Amino acid sequence: MSRVEEYYGVNVLPPIAWALDLYLKKFPKLKKSGAIEVTFTAESHRERLSAKGQHEIVVWFTNKELFARGRCTFEKECKFNTERVSARDREGLKELDWSKLNNRQLFKALTKLLMKLDLDFVTLIRALNTVSDHKVKIPHTTKWDRTFEKFDDYRKNRWPEDVDTSDRARFIEEVLVRVCFWFMSAAAVGDLKT
Repeated sequence: MSRVEEYYGVNVLPPIAWALDLYLKKFPKLKKSGAIEVTFTAESHRERLSAKGQHEIVVWFTNKELFARGRCTFEKECKFNTERVSARDREGLKELDWSKLNNRQLFKALTKLLMKLDLDFVTLIRALNTVSDHKVKIPHTTKWDRTFEKFDDYRKNRWPEDVDTSDRARFIEEVLVRVCFWFMSAAAVGDLKT
């Protein structure tokens, strides 16, 4: 498996986008409207050994769609800049340079984005579970020969005791981590449905 298949952004953004599609079928009108954006710092744009600007990956939700793009704050012609990519497009997301991101901050920021949308908590979690079951061949056997009948079995495996529904942000963050690793694990053994 290539390194790009292991990037967290490549493995967590498509399931979020697909889950939002499912969610919006049940609740077509969102409580909050407008664009919500999160920015992830990748690395400095350097010229002649000095930092001139910043490379960022921007993820935003607008008009019921989730998008991502690479952006250089210093130069328009920088190769880090990309066109916007639909978060549903896993192959398109692989074109972004996720290698310099702080992965723990990725999950925290995506959780904040979902919390700002003010979604129904139970429906969102169900949508993430449904997407994880439908987009991965199940039962899924990992490369370590562990078999899971469905995503919920995988999600609850070694679940941290301090995480419960009373802290919804922490709960969603943990689910996103599990979703990411579920898709990464499926990609490693060819169990992802295209």
